[in-house]
Amino acid sequence: MNPNTDQRILHTQFGRIAYHRGKYWIDENAPMSTAPEDSHPLYQKPKPSDEAEPAAPKRGRRPRRPPEDRPTLTRILIAVNALIFLARYMDMDIQLFVSGALYPPAVVEGGQIYRLFSAMFLHASVGHIFFNMYALHVVGSTLEPVFGRLRFAIIYFLGGLAGSVLSLALGDYGTPSVGASGAVFAIFAAETLHLYQHRQVYVNVQGRLRQMVFLIAMNLFIGFLPGSRIDNWGHIGGMLGGLALAWRIAPRLRRPTAPIRSMSE
Repeated sequence: MNPNTDQRILHTQFGRIAYHRGKYWIDENAPMSTAPEDSHPLYQKPKPSDEAEPAAPKRGRRPRRPPEDRPTLTRILIAVNALIFLARYMDMDIQLFVSGALYPPAVVEGGQIYRLFSAMFLHASVGHIFFNMYALHVVGSTLEPVFGRLRFAIIYFLGGLAGSVLSLALGDYGTPSVGASGAVFAIFAAETLHLYQHRQVYVNVQGRLRQMVFLIAMNLFIGFLPGSRIDNWGHIGGMLGGLALAWRIAPRLRRPTAPIRSMSE
């Protein structure tokens, strides 16, 4: 699809976001060109006061989201991680775990670079995969429609890879590590940066921003506690990778003409 002609409205948890000619706007009625507003394809002309309003949707039934607004990649990632975990858990195939974990001697001395990537799809326990996939669902469902699937995929995979690299460089050389935590921290950091950059654009976003900062800080604190078996270097690497990538490729939204009332509108 030609980015110069692509135009659409994204209905996200952050509010209504308009995309037109490579630019993003946080309100579908925001002016997006020098053309008269009523001639713009995304402009919705106000209805006469005597025109009947459409019937309200029935309670209990949520309207279907357009395909581009759905967190399809997030759901695919959750499904793939769950299927790999079930395959190992049901068959008790320890070889899959051993051959795919991030084991520094195997990477450095054996040249098995693929472990930097494969470890993102392995989990050590039910609790491990549950919390990682729940976090991915919560943040990915919000962030993917705003960033788009390609940007989201770049941040997820390259952020996770950054976590693996830092874990390899600074972590325990003789201890294997697994998990999607680095990639999840990357999208955590990307959303936090996006909210901070648009704190004057989004309305009522301070609570969400404080929640994201608290979650990141709490997880890092737990990882540094004595006796913790958490690979905190992987978390930190993913966070730094997510921040750097979001700074470079995340969409920048313009100020709305009329603020939305809440993130869930």
